[in-house]
This record gives sequence, structure tokens and C-alpha cells, in this order.
Amino acid sequence: MFHKEGSFHKKAHGKKLNDTPINKSQRKKLRESFLTSILPASTSVDQISSDLVNHIFLDPNSDVSTRKIKLPGATSKAGATCFFIRSPTTGVVGVHSKNENTTTATTQTSRTLVSWPYTKYPQVLLLQVGQILMPSLALLSVLPKSVLDELPTVMIPASVSKFLCRGADLMRSGMMSIPSKHDGWVVIRAVGNPQPFAVGFVTRGADGTSIGPEKKGVGVQIVTCYGDDIYRSQTGGLIESSLEKCGGSAATVVKSSMDNCGGEGARSELGGDIFDHGNYGNVGFVQGKQVYNLCSGGSSSGDASEVDDEQVDMEQRSIKDQQEEDEHGYERGEQGQNDEQNTTMEMDDKLKEVAVVNTKENETEETEQVEKNDDPETILLEAFQDAAIRISKSQLPMLTSTFYTQHMLPARREGSSIDLKSTRYKKLGPFLMEQAEKGIITLGASNGDAVAFLKSIDGSHLDLREARRRKKDEIQSTQTGGKKTTLVNLYIIPHSIVASMRLCEDDVKAINAKSEERRGTGYLTASECRDILKQYLQENELVDEFDPEMVRVDGPLCDSLFRKTKRQLQNDELGVNEYPENVTRKELNNRWLEKMDRAYAIVALPGSHIISMKRGDAPKISFSVEARQSKKKFITRVRGLEEVSAYLF
Repeated sequence: MFHKEGSFHKKAHGKKLNDTPINKSQRKKLRESFLTSILPASTSVDQISSDLVNHIFLDPNSDVSTRKIKLPGATSKAGATCFFIRSPTTGVVGVHSKNENTTTATTQTSRTLVSWPYTKYPQVLLLQVGQILMPSLALLSVLPKSVLDELPTVMIPASVSKFLCRGADLMRSGMMSIPSKHDGWVVIRAVGNPQPFAVGFVTRGADGTSIGPEKKGVGVQIVTCYGDDIYRSQTGGLIESSLEKCGGSAATVVKSSMDNCGGEGARSELGGDIFDHGNYGNVGFVQGKQVYNLCSGGSSSGDASEVDDEQVDMEQRSIKDQQEEDEHGYERGEQGQNDEQNTTMEMDDKLKEVAVVNTKENETEETEQVEKNDDPETILLEAFQDAAIRISKSQLPMLTSTFYTQHMLPARREGSSIDLKSTRYKKLGPFLMEQAEKGIITLGASNGDAVAFLKSIDGSHLDLREARRRKKDEIQSTQTGGKKTTLVNLYIIPHSIVASMRLCEDDVKAINAKSEERRGTGYLTASECRDILKQYLQENELVDEFDPEMVRVDGPLCDSLFRKTKRQLQNDELGVNEYPENVTRKELNNRWLEKMDRAYAIVALPGSHIISMKRGDAPKISFSVEARQSKKKFITRVRGLEEVSAYLF
């Protein structure tokens, strides 16, 4: 929710947000809300001391302020997210006399800092989204492990954490467990690391039967996560991890001893790192990008730790190898780019020469065209474009390695092969970087790899539009026969629904239809019908804020889609109308199309020219086979062909 840069600590026009301090009585109320709303009822006094809670919320040497951030697109602060922010600890915290021995000084320092160990930057304590109060990652980092184990927790594999740190919601396929009881929110932990790194809302319908591999949909909508704008603002731009202080790979840092990294300040007993280092006191939180398991911690079984360690080592080796390959690829790519302009000029000269002798040397031109089509760079570019136009937005972001192996290679021209070494790019990385510079795709970096992820594809780019035309021409050239026709289902919105929902007349009459024959007629395709419903939902703010798959049903929608007819009321036992308060988008779209008047069109291909367009259901052609008396001969009867024979033959 707050992953976008500037979503937490800046307004839209760039000025910093003003925090409002709260008085002592309000801080006491906040403390009571924490004890009653956040901590489970089963939490005992022995698990968390009153001194710890009092110091966090009522410390006289610190301030607690509120910050309200409006929802996206809102004009007022109604329903805004409220943050409760605590100032850093001040005073003699962490300072000891030189005359004291090291053991005594360390003990006194840890005792002073155990209550609130952050001494450099303000930290968020609690978040209030609507009427729901949730803990922040900073507050969770100072709570004892016995209290964290009582919180409603979702476990995920450590490798899934990198997607959440980039701003994605937690999908149901990546969830290993979900609590049976919760108040709408949960904390998220990676296997092998006992400290939560994200907090979010559980979506409607997510339970133990709807999570696991091959399950679809969002399971938890992330509110705050390690690596988001809240984390970046609370470190003052200091994204300093144990990886940078100790050196080596992330797996080496996680496996190393907790005390190898030096520095002053309070060290977390749970995470093994200093709180002020910028990673909530956990050595498994690396660079705001991923959460690793704590190999030296005792929270996991030995077998699980060994498996997770091997997984981390394999991931780090693959990342390192990919970085080395990309470095060599970039060097070769730069050498090739130096000659790119000269190559382009030579190609232009050749095209001009061909244009001059076009009328005399047609055969030569065709030969050169065939050679150009067999060029390795042309095959690579066409495979990339054909793969890009086939990918939907729901499939992104995607690993570039997955994009190459599962999409580019199957999309290459039949009978051809992609030979990267024969091109000027030599590697896939420089080629994708060139396409990103053109604006066709957007790439995402990960652990030093600038082309690790394919984030988005601009389907409206001129190159991809030309690729669609080329693909369409290729399909049409392979088809045999003359004129072809197809049947298309159309829909008409009834006047009663238009008046009840006050829909736009231009949209209802299909003024902006792609086909000239349909403009102003009211004949709509299924997608155009759904777009009108979608626009109505957005204008009336009926989409659930925390679960976009759910929609609130208002009065006009109830009357138009869910009101029963007189015959239905007579057949109903209760004989009354029952209106739902919330429905899924899929159910609403199906009900919407069911209420439309039917129509159909006969379209000629190629060109999508409409031959005939009529109301009602499309005519059906039926076939029946009858046996004669001898049962040695059969008669095939065709009915309904006369209605469409004029268009088919």
C-alpha cells in the first residue's frame, strides 16, 4: 500500500507531511488500544512486561505524533490511514563509563535499550486503516518471541519474500499456512526467520482450503512490508545491512555469527543485528530486497534449516553467475553499439540502391528479402515481438529467463533457431536493454542484475502494433479459400436499466464502436458492455477498498440485476426480494450480461466487415440423420440453413 516512493513521507506536491503530537492522555489511550486490539487475549503478564509497554508509549523523553495520509484519489481525509510515530530514544541510552568493565557496560546498555532501541530516526508504532489498528514492523521487532508466536501469522517460503519487498501482494499460491482466527489482519513471516517482515489484510474467502500451489487470487493485501517507503523514510536513506558491513554474499551473512558485524547500539536477541543499522535488528533482512532464514537461530528444525541453507546457496550462486554473464554481455553489447550507426547507414544505402533498380531486378530483391528474414537479429526481434504481444498483464512481473525460455523460444519462426552469439548483442541482457530504451518494455533490477525482471510491456508501442499486423498477414496468407464469415454475439442494454442506473447515452448507443456499422445503433460487444458496468462501479466508488475482487451493490444495481420477476416471486417459497450487499466481480459481470437483450452479427473475414446485424438469438442450423426402411441407406436433413445461406455461400 505504501511501497511507491513518496507515498509515506511526502505529499503529491513534494512538501513533507506535518505530524501532530498527542498529549499524555491520548498516549495512554493508545497504549490501551495496543493491549486490547493488537495483543491476543491469551497473552499473559509474564510474556510481556508492563515496563516495556509503558516505556514504548509513555516515555517522557520521547514524543508520539500522528500523521494522516489520504487515500489515493480522495479529496478529504475521511477514511485516511493514520500513523502513530515515536521519536528516537534520547538521553544516556547506550553510553557507559570507561571505568566499568566491558561485561557490566554491555549489560547496562542492553537493559536500557531493550525497551525502545531506535536512537537515530523516528519509527512508526501503529497504523490505523479505517477502524482496524495494526502493529508496525518496528514495534514487532522489539516484542518478545513468545508474543510474536501468539499473533495471527502467515508463513511463506523465504524465496517469496523478494516479491513482497518489491511491492506485490501475497498470492494464495505462495502461502504455506493461514490462521483460522484473526481480526482481518495478519503478520507475515518467512520460514526460518521468526521475525515478521510484513503486515496486511486477509482477502475475502482466503482460508486453509484456498491456499497452496496452483491456487489463484490474492491471499493477503500488503499494508506495510520491509523495503517499502515507510522503511526507507525511517532509515533516513540509510539502507545499510549486515551484508555491507561484513562483506560477502547474503547467504554468507546469514550463516555467519551474530556478533561478527561491529557497531554501537542495541542488538536484537531475535534477529542478531543492531536495530539502528536499518533492518529492524535482523541479519536476515537484506538491503530492503529480500528476507533470508536465520541459519544460526534455533527456531527451525535442523532438517528445515539445511534445506533452506541449500536453497539460499543455490539462489546466490545463480545470481552471481547471472551477474558475471551479464557483465560480459554488456561489454560485447557496447562494442556492437559503437558500429550500430554505421550499420544503419549501410542498410539505408542498400535499400536506396534496391529502390532504383526495382523495376529491373525483382528477382534480386526477393533474394535479398529472404536473406534478411533469415538474419539472426531479425529472427530474435520477431520472436521477442511475437512473445510480447501474447503476454497478458496478469502474467507480469516475470523473470527474464522465464520470458526467454517459455515465451521467446516457442514464438520463434517455424524451422528457425535463435542464435544470440551470431548477433551483435551476444547476450540476452543487452538486447532487452535496447528494447527498454525504446520504451517497449520496462525492466526491474534485483541484487545487482539490471535485467532480472520483466515488469511491464507497452502493448500500444508502434513496433508491437506493426508486429500484430505482420502476424495477422501471415495467418491470412496461410488460409485457403475465398470469403469467410463468422458469427458474433452482441448485446443491447434495456431502456429500464439505462434509466435506473443513469448510464451515459453515448456509451449505450456505441458511439465510439470500432466498427462503423455499429456506431449509434446500440449493438455492443461483451467487452464494451462490461466496460460500461466497470465505469459505473468506479464513478460510484462501489469497489471494495481492501478486496478489489468484491463489489458493493447499491440501489440501482439491486433493482436492475437482482429484482425478481412476478413469476419468480410466485414460484419462490418466501415470495420476497432478497438483495445481496456484496458480490464478486465475476458474479456481477455474469448477471449483467444475462440481463442484456440479445443480438448477433454476421461478419466477413478478413476485414471484419459486418454483413448483417439483427436483434434476437442467432439462427441455429440443425442436422439429423434418418435411416430408410432397409437401414442400408441414410438421409441427412439440414434445417435452418436458408436463413444464413445468403451470407455463407
